[in-house]
Amino acid sequence: MKKYTILLLSIIMTISCDDILEQELVGKRTDQDYWTTEADMVDALAGAYGQWATRALGMHDLFFDNQGDDHWRAGDHAEDEEIETFNTNPSNYKLRDTYRYKYEVISSANGILINGPKVKELGAISETSYNSIMGQAYFLRAYAYYRLYLIHGQVPIITEENVLTNEYNVPKCESPEILSDFILSDLENAVALLPMHNVPGSVGKGAAWAVMTSIYMHRAEDYGNAEFLNKAIAAGQNVVDNYPLADDYLSLFREGNQYLKENLFIMMNDLDWINQRIMSKHRGPRPWGMYGFQEPLDDLVNEFEDGDVRKGVTIISDGEFALQGSLGLVEHTPDLTNTGHSYFKYMEWTESGNFDHGLNIPFLRAADTYLLVAEAQIRLNGAGAGDALINAVRLRTGLGDVSGADIDDLIHETRVELAGENFRYQNLLRWHKAGIYDLEEFLSRPEKMIPSDVGRKVWSGPKNFYQPLYQTDIDNSDGVLVQNPEWIN
Repeated sequence: MKKYTILLLSIIMTISCDDILEQELVGKRTDQDYWTTEADMVDALAGAYGQWATRALGMHDLFFDNQGDDHWRAGDHAEDEEIETFNTNPSNYKLRDTYRYKYEVISSANGILINGPKVKELGAISETSYNSIMGQAYFLRAYAYYRLYLIHGQVPIITEENVLTNEYNVPKCESPEILSDFILSDLENAVALLPMHNVPGSVGKGAAWAVMTSIYMHRAEDYGNAEFLNKAIAAGQNVVDNYPLADDYLSLFREGNQYLKENLFIMMNDLDWINQRIMSKHRGPRPWGMYGFQEPLDDLVNEFEDGDVRKGVTIISDGEFALQGSLGLVEHTPDLTNTGHSYFKYMEWTESGNFDHGLNIPFLRAADTYLLVAEAQIRLNGAGAGDALINAVRLRTGLGDVSGADIDDLIHETRVELAGENFRYQNLLRWHKAGIYDLEEFLSRPEKMIPSDVGRKVWSGPKNFYQPLYQTDIDNSDGVLVQNPEWIN
């Protein structure tokens, strides 16, 4: 190695600075020569997907669900405690990372939407591939804004026009409704372009319909809001009609889950790509190879009915065992967590006994949409109206059918079906706005938090409907970007 270093230094010393500056750059590509082939579009799309495994959703986005009642933050990070106790400092770096990484997804999607037509004009891509890639770009941009909509309510909307005019320092949209309308427009474009079922790991129409359904349910703030509840049913029925649920609940979270039609949007991972920020790595005991955050509370564990197979898939508790490859059966013991429980959905081990961080992570499942449609039906037509869809979800659980299910039954089913999947707090907010819960009272109950947070975890609306924007971005905007009103000191 030493002789190669000396040789390289000798070559460099014989070249003048002018010679170096005059060298033709090799391997550098510009927008003019990059967007010329289908492979260029595929590479750009892979970049947009890849952001979701990092801080865009893979890690810091999860901490906003700590504000619910399924788990507590665990760990010793003060910034997590701020979020969980509804006192987020606008300078909290987890606001920065989840916010900025989503805009990286948006930037990648905008690049495809701007430059994709150039590739098509060159005749370098088939119509089928072009439509699929463009549809995925619309979806990924919409999904990034959807997560920002849920967390912040109002953010700047950066479109192709902003990129072409180099105008990025723009004010946030005037209301959450305007942002959701923009998202819905992107989703409609995605539906028009995407195939019903795409190649494994890529989204199809179902993912777009699922997010549409969710947005309509968030817009249905009055309990019986017929306009948005009916829109949710119409969008969600497309998922119900075309995306069957998996027969085996565990299979949704294990190797090969990219082939299941129920998994509408999934983050593909690989053991050769060691990403320390994915959802599976983040949860679970440190001695088992994970980071030890987000420990389930008794309140969630007790929500499961006796005999529900989802409990064993979702939770592992003290006295229960996990098969950890060559290590054999390893007991979950009281020294591992503060609550006696860990999330098990995303835990798997290799044959050598190492934690398997290569599991694919579902972000959207059809079961969620089935339950949203059932909820809309109950809210419009009363108890029993959602029984068929609730029972479709329960079919694989080892439990019997329900009859005459009311809104409380629906909420129970939603909680246990989606436990640990980053939905709980946003659902609680929806149900508060619809008058089903009073979160100020509900989230103050001692069983809804770790004992040390009793009296400290105090929810108040409308402030805690949304998180603040990251303060440094506001400071750097020269007065263009303003803080969410409830978070102005």
